[in-house]
Amino acid sequence: MIYTFLYGIDAIFRINKSFLFHTIAFFLTFVISIFGWIFLRKNKSLLKTCLGFIFLPAFPLFNTLCFYGMDLRRFHIEYFLIYGGVYFIVFVVSLAFILLKTKNKSAMQFVFIALSGLMIFSHSCIELITNFERILNWEFFFLSIMLIAFYYLTVVRISFYYDNIEKSKKLSSISNIIFWIYIILYDFICFALAASSV
Repeated sequence: MIYTFLYGIDAIFRINKSFLFHTIAFFLTFVISIFGWIFLRKNKSLLKTCLGFIFLPAFPLFNTLCFYGMDLRRFHIEYFLIYGGVYFIVFVVSLAFILLKTKNKSAMQFVFIALSGLMIFSHSCIELITNFERILNWEFFFLSIMLIAFYYLTVVRISFYYDNIEKSKKLSSISNIIFWIYIILYDFICFALAASSV
């Protein structure tokens, strides 16, 4: 948590309330997303699995809305229609396929999977659109693709291979590596961008 540690100290000494709020929120949502990953590691409890899917996108979605929330109204509507439409179609078709093929049918769990996916895809779509609005942050867009990959691997593991220990372990190992590369790179990139603007 290099970003939180250094910029939290800076915000406290400067008594910059806006910066302090963002640093605290950055840290809290970071921790919430890690709790989401912890809850999703072993899908034995329906409640933990549901909470895991909701907690998982808290960190990226907060940062996306915090950085670009005020600018969204100024973005070109055609970008939302084109890229938002593509993302939404991919999301709905993939979830429909997963629902039809899933072995572990649970209505509540699937609702939380859908909500989580909607949050992740919204975050990813905004990250993509910002690049076409000349806010160049391709590094965050590629990170959002990693998050989508982690999300789908987790959904497939829980829906298809919950009773297959060997395949479940393999998918879990791959998704865990993706998650930690994602979360560490995100923190370092945020720090680098904040440091370069000082």
